[in-house]
Amino acid sequence: MNYPRYAIVFLAVALGAAALVKVLQVHVDSTLGSSMQVLVPAMVAAAIEGQQHAKRHKRKPATGPAWTFAWLATALALLLNLGLAFLSAGLAPEFARLAAAPVGSQAFWVLLCVYAGGYLISNRLFLGLGAGSQLNTMRSRGEIE
Repeated sequence: MNYPRYAIVFLAVALGAAALVKVLQVHVDSTLGSSMQVLVPAMVAAAIEGQQHAKRHKRKPATGPAWTFAWLATALALLLNLGLAFLSAGLAPEFARLAAAPVGSQAFWVLLCVYAGGYLISNRLFLGLGAGSQLNTMRSRGEIE
């Protein structure tokens, strides 16, 4: 798996979604955004990694490597989340919730663990979904049997 690509996609989706929500809030005059906004970047990045794996290897990732990816991508997503929380709080308010809790406080650790669980499940699930989707597309095109 390509972790730099995962990070770039994660950041692009996170910042793009945050910017879109801000623009919509101005024009729609309502409060948009949700906690799902924090998980969507991991979902998209993991699905793209699954697609790339399927293109390259013409199969889904094996269980062991898929879980290894999920754990490492979760660690990367947490680091990116922390960076967004403390460096881009104004642009990415959903990520800033983590920064609202004092570092090292019980609330900080609870939020970090909740995010970690969400990222782990999302990374593992969407890696497989992305690979499966790509394989189905390749089968329909006759690229594989």
